[in-house]
Amino acid sequence: VARARVAVERVAVGRVAVERTLRCASLRSRTTCETAQMRRAFAGDPSAQRACAIAALDVTRANGSSTVTRCYAEYPMKYLTPKRGIDGDCDCAWAYAVNMGGGLVSGDASGTTIRVDDGCALVLATQGTQKVYKHNKRRWDECEKADEGVGRSGVGETTSALYASVGDGGLLALLPDPTQLFSGAVFRQTQTIDIHENGSCVCVDWITAGRVGYGNERWAFERADVRTRVMANDDPVVIEATRLEASSRDSLHANVSLALRMGAVNVFASLIIVGSRVQDLAKSCGDWACASATRHMAQGGASWVRASPDALTQTDPRSTLFVTASDLPLPYPGVVLRFFAADSESVLDVLRKLLAPLASQLGAPPYDERGGS
Repeated sequence: VARARVAVERVAVGRVAVERTLRCASLRSRTTCETAQMRRAFAGDPSAQRACAIAALDVTRANGSSTVTRCYAEYPMKYLTPKRGIDGDCDCAWAYAVNMGGGLVSGDASGTTIRVDDGCALVLATQGTQKVYKHNKRRWDECEKADEGVGRSGVGETTSALYASVGDGGLLALLPDPTQLFSGAVFRQTQTIDIHENGSCVCVDWITAGRVGYGNERWAFERADVRTRVMANDDPVVIEATRLEASSRDSLHANVSLALRMGAVNVFASLIIVGSRVQDLAKSCGDWACASATRHMAQGGASWVRASPDALTQTDPRSTLFVTASDLPLPYPGVVLRFFAADSESVLDVLRKLLAPLASQLGAPPYDERGGS
């Protein structure tokens, strides 16, 4: 009997070892596949590939709920992964991206690769604004001399990249704080979200004018190039791109600064909502945007945009935000909202209001999970 028990225990231990080996092999296979997909998404962009290799997040189903099963980050990136949101019964994992260096400097590459498994949900948020500091002109020139034949747009710039894959019935919510570009900064951000035909995503992306209160340092950076792509079955669903440059390519405005061209706008933001899990949210946001635009057009539209920033102190605060909406064609229901605002608080209040229905799926109200701070 004792020998039989020992034999049974050995068989059990062997079975556990085999299962562990198979899980490790499966993880390595998925990781290799994700790396190949990421490299294909950023083909010809080594800076983005290098940035996405800095950190990784995997969300899979463990013990019946969405769980962060892989969390890897290199300095200066770090991820905080609380066990649950405010509603502990909600099936959604949360992660907060933290930059231990306090911001990005010239030549930095920061990013992550994310995988959300079938039926899982993930919220990726931040603990504060992403700061992009002044561009190092000397480093820029030295890099150009060393890399002849490489375009100026790809040398010495600060790069942020993200690649995410969302499985069948999965949901990814990217809810960062705004990016703040300091005077002289050169910044490029590229994001690719590859969703299953039944997957969903909510993506917020916004840029502020900089340190407006610091000697009126408005739109004083050299360049900001921000691009977000949402793909489904290798077909583009959304390609949202914004490029702001200190020097205008238009000969009529060649000598007009970016601050003057932006008028009274201090914040530009976009909200992308795609997928069946957020179909009702997309409709409600689209309806709100249409109603808001109609109301503003009856009151002079976005005429305040061309006004002097100092003149806005005498206007109705509700007139200092303008929104446009673009519905996405079937079979991928969704909407893209674009905000132009005089201050980030106005955009934050609107995002809290529009995304509040997501609390039932995420376990906490977006941008209000920290007590409304």
